[in-house]
Amino acid sequence: MTGVREVGRFHFGGPIPGNPDFLLATRDDRVLGPTRVLVAVRSNLGATPSDPTKIPGAIVSIDPRGSGDGKPVIVPADLARLDQHAGAAVQLYSAQIDAYRNDFNSPSALTAKLTGVVGPRYISINDAFGRPWIANAPDGLSGPGTITVLDPNGVPLANPPSADAGGVFAGWETNRREVPIGRPNTWFGKLLNYRKSGQLTPGALTTGALGTAFLGASPDGTGFAVFAAVTAEGSLVQIHVQDGVDGLADPGTIKVSRSAGDDPGVVGMAFNWTPNRILYVADPGENTLDALELSDDTRQFRITKRRKIALGAFDHPVDIAPATAEVANPLFSSLTTLSGGSDLYVANRGNGTILRLDQDGRLLARAQISIPNEGAIGADRLQAIATSADGQHIWATITGAIQGFPGQDGALIELPAFDRDGIFDAKMPSQDVLTENDLVSQGKVDFETEYTAKTGLGQLFNASSCATCHPGPGGASTDAIHFARRIAHMDPATGRVELLVQGSSPVAGRFVRRGGETMKAPLPRDANVVSLRAPPLLFGIARIDDIPDSVIAAQAVAKGDGIKGHPNYVIDTEGKTRIGRYGWKADKATLSDMVASALAIEIGDTDAARPNRGGPSNVVATMTAFLHQMTPERAGKP
Repeated sequence: MTGVREVGRFHFGGPIPGNPDFLLATRDDRVLGPTRVLVAVRSNLGATPSDPTKIPGAIVSIDPRGSGDGKPVIVPADLARLDQHAGAAVQLYSAQIDAYRNDFNSPSALTAKLTGVVGPRYISINDAFGRPWIANAPDGLSGPGTITVLDPNGVPLANPPSADAGGVFAGWETNRREVPIGRPNTWFGKLLNYRKSGQLTPGALTTGALGTAFLGASPDGTGFAVFAAVTAEGSLVQIHVQDGVDGLADPGTIKVSRSAGDDPGVVGMAFNWTPNRILYVADPGENTLDALELSDDTRQFRITKRRKIALGAFDHPVDIAPATAEVANPLFSSLTTLSGGSDLYVANRGNGTILRLDQDGRLLARAQISIPNEGAIGADRLQAIATSADGQHIWATITGAIQGFPGQDGALIELPAFDRDGIFDAKMPSQDVLTENDLVSQGKVDFETEYTAKTGLGQLFNASSCATCHPGPGGASTDAIHFARRIAHMDPATGRVELLVQGSSPVAGRFVRRGGETMKAPLPRDANVVSLRAPPLLFGIARIDDIPDSVIAAQAVAKGDGIKGHPNYVIDTEGKTRIGRYGWKADKATLSDMVASALAIEIGDTDAARPNRGGPSNVVATMTAFLHQMTPERAGKP
C-alpha cells in the first residue's frame, strides 16, 4: 500500500453532485462515500493487467466501519474478480485493467491506451468542484509519470476539457499547447478564446509522479481545476485540467531519495490557500520540508519564495497531511488543503513517527506508531498518511507482515489525531443529550462569546464574536466598521464582474492576525469592486426554514412586470436536494448551514462547519437553536 486519502464530501455545484448517477456513488455504502478511505495498492487484485510491461496497481475503497463486527477489514487478493456490490466493506474503485482505459471516454486522446491507475502512488481529491486525481509511477522512479482524473466509476473522466489528455496527463505528450486570449462571457467567445502556444513554463511528467495536491481554480479565469505534482526527478509541475501541463519548479528542487536506489514510496504535498498561498512539499533526501509561496500572473501559478523547514525530529519525512483540512469552502475543499491556520502532520518513514508542527515549522508534538502485540513499527515501514474530514483520525499505510495476519503484506491503520495536549478522544460528547432549553441557553452564550486564537478565531476575520455585529444580541450594528466588505474584480475592458478566486468567499475580512498582533486587513490587490453590506437583523430569520419548497417554487413565475426569479437548488448537509434559503445567493439550504458558514467566514472558525464533532459542531447546533427562538416579538428583549 502507498497513498491514502479519505473521500470527504463533494460540494454542490461540482460535476459529481450535479450528476444523479455520480451522486449515487457518494452514498455511504458506495465507492465514494464521504467517510470511506481510498488506498493505492501495487497489485491488480486478480485481474489481467492492461499493459503487462507496466507496474500493476489499483485504488481500493474501504469502509472503516467494516462489517460492523469490530473485526479487521481484509482486502481480498482477488477483489477485481469478485462481484462488486453496494455496502461491501471493500470495493474496487479503479485498476490497471482494460475496463479503466482512457479510450473508454476519450478514444482520440493522445493517451487513449493508458489506464487511470498504473503503479499508483498518491491520491488527492477535488471535493470543491471536481473529482479524484491519482499520481502514478508506471515504471517506478524511471520512465514518464501520469496524473489522472477519474469519474466515480473509476474511468478517466467523460466529456473531458482537454481533447489531448482526456483524463490522463502523461510524460511530454500532454504539455500545454494553447493559451486563453481573454475572459469571454459568451459561448461563442469561449469557442474562439484559444490560440496555439508553447508552454508558459517548461516542465513535464518526465519521471514517475509521487505526489499531487489540489491548488484550486486556475488564475486564468476559466474556472478549471489545477493540481500540482512532484516527480521522481524532484521537479514540480502544474496540471490544468483543460490546457495541460506546465512547469512549476526545476528538476532537483526536491531531493526525492536519500541515496541511489532508494524509493521513498510517496512524496507528500499539502496546500495552504489562506491568507497566503503556500505549497508544502516533503523533501525526503534533504530531510526537510519545502514551503513554496505561490503567486500567479493571471495565467498560471508561480513560486515567489522558497523556505526550508528543518527539524532535528525529521527522519526521512515522506508525507504531509493537514491537521485540519479544508472541508467548507466550495473553491478549495480538499483533504490535501489546509483550513485557515491549520497545523501539519508529517510522516517520518525513517523511524515510524508522526510529527505535528505549525506552519512556521515549530514542533508541537511527536507520536510513535505502535501495533498491538508488536510494538513500534520501526524503520522504513510507514508509507503515507491522511487526515479524516472531521479531524479526529489519521489514516496511515504501512508495509511488511502484520502479526496475526499471515500472507498480508501491508495494512491501513487508523490512529487518533493528536496535538501538544495529547491524543484526541475518539468518542466525542453527543449533542443530542442536551435538552432544547440547554441548547438555547448555551447558544446565547456561544453567540456572545469572544473568540480567541486558541478557541477558533481565524487569521482573517470580521469580528471576534457574533454579538459584535449583531448586538442585543440579534440586532444589526450601525457602525460601518462592522459592515461586511463584499468584493469582486471588474475587468476594465469588458465590464465583467468576477469573484476573486483567492478569497474564502465574496466577503473580505476586516482584520488579520500576524505575529501575535491584530491589525486591519488590506483588501486583496485584485479587488476593484467593494460593496459595504450592513449585518441583518436576526429576529425571525429562522422562519425562512419553515417555508415549504413548493411555496417558494410557486412564486418563481412571471407576474406581468417582466421580472421572473428562479429558485437556487442546492444539496444540504444530509445530501438532499433543496431550495436554498440563506446566504448571498441563497446557496445555503438551512439555517444551520448558514450558521456554520457565518462562523467560518465572519470569525474564521472553519472547524465549526465540521459534522460529527463534539465541540465545534455543538456551536452550530446551539446557535441554531438560539436563533430559532429569536422571534420578531422578542426584538429588543434580552
